[in-house]
Amino acid sequence: MTLKERLVRFRSFWIFPLLAAVLLYVTSRIEPQSQFSDLVWLFPAGALFWTLLEYGLHRFVFHIQLPLRSARLRDFVNASHLGHHASPRDPNKLLVRTMYGLVISAVLYGLVAAAFGSLFKAGELMTGVWAGFLYYEAVHYRVHFSLSGSRFIERQRRAHFYHHFTNNKRCFGVTSPVWDYVFGTKREREIATKGT
Repeated sequence: MTLKERLVRFRSFWIFPLLAAVLLYVTSRIEPQSQFSDLVWLFPAGALFWTLLEYGLHRFVFHIQLPLRSARLRDFVNASHLGHHASPRDPNKLLVRTMYGLVISAVLYGLVAAAFGSLFKAGELMTGVWAGFLYYEAVHYRVHFSLSGSRFIERQRRAHFYHHFTNNKRCFGVTSPVWDYVFGTKREREIATKGT
C-alpha cells in the first residue's frame, strides 16, 4: 500500500487530531477565559463517553434497517455497517466513513456545547471522544486484520467475532466489554457460566 493509499484509508487518524487542535485553538480565542487545565477531566470524560456512544451507535443505529426509500440515506444511517457484516474481511468496509464521523461529531458537539454553555469545554470533551473513536478504529482494524499475540486483542477478537458470526444481538462493545455487561448483552456463554 502506497503512502497516498494509507493517508486516504486511514484519513480519520490525521483529520480528527487536526480538527481537535484547530477546534481547541479557535474556541480558546473565542472564549479567552477558557482553561486548558479542564482537559485533565474533560478529555478522559470524553473518552469514557465514547465507549457508551460506541455501544449505543453499534446496538441501536448500525443494526437497524429503516424502511427509507433512499438507498444512499439508508447506507449513510447504517454507515455501511451491514455491508461490513456481509464482508468482514473487506478493508473498504471496516473503518467508519470520515463524513459519517464528522456529521455525528458536529451533532454531538452542538449538543455538548449547548449543555456546557461553552464552545471550548465542548471542544475539550470532543478531543476525548475523538481519541476514543480513533482507539476504536485501531482496535477494530487489528481485530479483523492482525494476528497479534496480544491477550487484549485476542479477547476482543473472540467477542467481536461472536457478534459477527454467532449472534449479532450481543457483544456491541469493540473497545470495551463494560457496557455489554451493564446492559446484559455480553456473550451468552458468559451468561450461562455465571448462571450455573
